[in-house]
Amino acid sequence: MAESSFGDVLLSNLRGFLDSSPDCVLVSDYYSHRYLYVNDTTCIMTGYSREELLDMEASKLTLQGRDAVSDAYLKAREAGNVGFQDEPRLMVSKDRSRRGWWEPHFRYTVVQGREVVVIVSREVTTRVLAERAAVRAKKIYAALSATNEAIIRSSSPDQLFQSVCDAAIDSGGMTTAVVLMPEPGTDQLKPRAMAGAGREVTFKTVISTDPDKPEGQGLNGRAFRSCEPQVTDDFLKDERTRYWHSMVRTKTRMKSAAAVPILRDGRSIGTLHLCSRERNAFDDEIIGLLVRMADNVSYALQTFEKEEERRQAEERAHYLATHCSLTGLPNRNLLADLLGQAIASVDRTGHKPAIMFIDLDHFKEVNDTWGHDTGDRVLEQVASRLRGVLRDHDVLARLGGDEFVVLVQNIDRRAHAVRVAEKLLAASSEPIRVESHAFNITFSIGISLYPDHGCHQRDLMKAADMAMYVAKEKGKNTWAISGDGANTRVSCVDEPA
Repeated sequence: MAESSFGDVLLSNLRGFLDSSPDCVLVSDYYSHRYLYVNDTTCIMTGYSREELLDMEASKLTLQGRDAVSDAYLKAREAGNVGFQDEPRLMVSKDRSRRGWWEPHFRYTVVQGREVVVIVSREVTTRVLAERAAVRAKKIYAALSATNEAIIRSSSPDQLFQSVCDAAIDSGGMTTAVVLMPEPGTDQLKPRAMAGAGREVTFKTVISTDPDKPEGQGLNGRAFRSCEPQVTDDFLKDERTRYWHSMVRTKTRMKSAAAVPILRDGRSIGTLHLCSRERNAFDDEIIGLLVRMADNVSYALQTFEKEEERRQAEERAHYLATHCSLTGLPNRNLLADLLGQAIASVDRTGHKPAIMFIDLDHFKEVNDTWGHDTGDRVLEQVASRLRGVLRDHDVLARLGGDEFVVLVQNIDRRAHAVRVAEKLLAASSEPIRVESHAFNITFSIGISLYPDHGCHQRDLMKAADMAMYVAKEKGKNTWAISGDGANTRVSCVDEPA
């Protein structure tokens, strides 16, 4: 067949060739924007008949403003023979049953003196969705990295939870991110941290873990119970989320959501709830990354708990090293530190300390007759009574056995010290009762004053100890001041203790 005759055949079959194309082919008037020609593929893809398409302007089909169409046609005209390829656009069919991404190519030409634009539009839905999925995955990778950094920086669970939510919004591209934890004594999950849109809605929303309640049928309740991620690609069409449809429809723009359980030893301790304004935002790769994020949060929580246990053990060890295990009072070590501080601060504050050694008279008889358990109960009550007559800033310590020491932080003269000693002696005026037994306990008290009886810890402690033995020798149930062998009690009037 000659070349010219074959060309005639091509021209005569041109409509058939265009109709068989998988691409949409349209010809539009440059000025009016009305379609002059459409192929069968266009009719099939859009759901409009050829007559309907030839009776409409381009803006009605593309759902763009007329100015936007004019701009595209102008770009095609300026591009000459190369034409102009626009960004992919989401197109919806007439009955809204078909939707996809189409990439249009515009080329300006003149046919028989009429300026027209030829549009060839190719479906690129698969490519666009893949590109968007890759972008989302990249963002979630960034959020995962930010979470790992937050684990290093955070000093508490709540700080970590907030950092995770912030990372999901700032780096992950999510619309809303919430960490939900069980509320003690209830079946509800409550927000511990949140970032993004919908704060008012989130904190008012009821989310349960009870499968028998409608508010327990959602993504978070199911994720918490099943220990498996739960995803909805279209929140408003998902029966699992029906309980929240009306609220979401009126107050948010959420399209898809996911709930990922935070696990500890195979059981859920909370959930990570994420929302997006895009449908199908959570594919398998994204969910896998979110699971890693939740696992890292769980690991960090275990680290926090171990650190808290270590800190508590350290505090307990320090407490045991500085306090009496029976009475909880400062022991010899802590008393030495406090007395040293009191002496060192005299020049700055002018407050002169005093030391009072207290020994329980005849306490050995209590232990020998009634046993050490009863003796311990007596010592606990003695400590309580002595503490009750002292000022808050004075120190009551137990050295061991039946020996107590009082560090009075500010004694201005001898009469003041005696007044304190009298109050301590008065604490033994009533019998101490342990179960059905009554014990009459008295004290012997030795007093040393700074700087009269020493300017150093050792000197003051030794002087008070020796004075206590003087009080014992004088008949017990009394006091003695270092260097004073007399048992004369000083009367003090209107002097505060």
